[in-house]
Amino acid sequence: MAFLGLFGNYDKPGPGVNKDEPPKAAPVRFFEILFRKFSKLVQLNLIFFIPTLVTCVLMFLVYLFPTHFAIQISGVIQLDGWATFVVPLPLVFLSPFTAGLTYVTRNFAREEHAFVWSDFWDAVKGNWKYFLLNGLIVYLVFNILGFSVIYYYNMALSEWLFYIPLWLCIVVALIFLFAQYYLPVMFITFDLKFTHAYKNALIFTAAGLGRNLLLTAIIAGLVILLISVPLLNITLLIYILLLLFILFSFFSYLINFTVYPVIDKYLIQPYNRMQKGEPEEEAPAQSFEEEFPGLFSQPIEEDDEGEDKYVYVNGKLVKKSELKKGEQEREN
Repeated sequence: MAFLGLFGNYDKPGPGVNKDEPPKAAPVRFFEILFRKFSKLVQLNLIFFIPTLVTCVLMFLVYLFPTHFAIQISGVIQLDGWATFVVPLPLVFLSPFTAGLTYVTRNFAREEHAFVWSDFWDAVKGNWKYFLLNGLIVYLVFNILGFSVIYYYNMALSEWLFYIPLWLCIVVALIFLFAQYYLPVMFITFDLKFTHAYKNALIFTAAGLGRNLLLTAIIAGLVILLISVPLLNITLLIYILLLLFILFSFFSYLINFTVYPVIDKYLIQPYNRMQKGEPEEEAPAQSFEEEFPGLFSQPIEEDDEGEDKYVYVNGKLVKKSELKKGEQEREN
């Protein structure tokens, strides 16, 4: 039984597993993979910590600029506008490195091999544009929503009607957060247009709503647990060790193990059945595709002659025509 739907229907056997052996419960597989890949997750975290440290240094340098300005909200709260909205800007430049983090942990989550160092940097080089653009969007959206939530909350203290836009902003923020669970793994798995990936990710916020909520609750609970511990000297050392050795790769693995089954169920499995000419599974009165028309239309559509198909190359779905074109260019 999947733990309240969080770990889903992820029942593909890994290497060396007997096909006749019934699949283990998802939480069991989660911890088995975690313990088996723990040393590689530590390696991955150490690699990701390098650009993270550089980003923190940049944020500190930006904070030192003598350009701080105050923002007054409803005459009650005063924010340091520079520290709140400008200092986090270097985080945008960290986002391309999450491509490598996502690629390796996605492979671990679906029990595939990954060369931590080379695959990390190959994924960064091959996907940095989408991740950088998405990082900029995340920065802008959460800055706008964060300011709006603070503003409407303070206005609602004196006028209850402001609770309506307040809760609307919170819902939009949650939907956007849920979409961010799916976007990184979609960027490194499928050859999609940026806007189409966003469309699919937003649809997944509904398709995987239960696991999205539970995943958010687990992450929030772990973060609250970490920051609620008194900051003694030894505790600060533990924080540093967690950040250095495991925290980033663990959360990436947790997210990818959780959300990949949704992508596998609604995109990869139907596409594989179509390629093999297998009959479609019996659908309910209203299929998922009927409920969300146009879902994943781009990855599986063929050209006018019906010959251009998608194939897996280095863990990514690409068109055969583009693959052949790239091979011809390398030969020339």
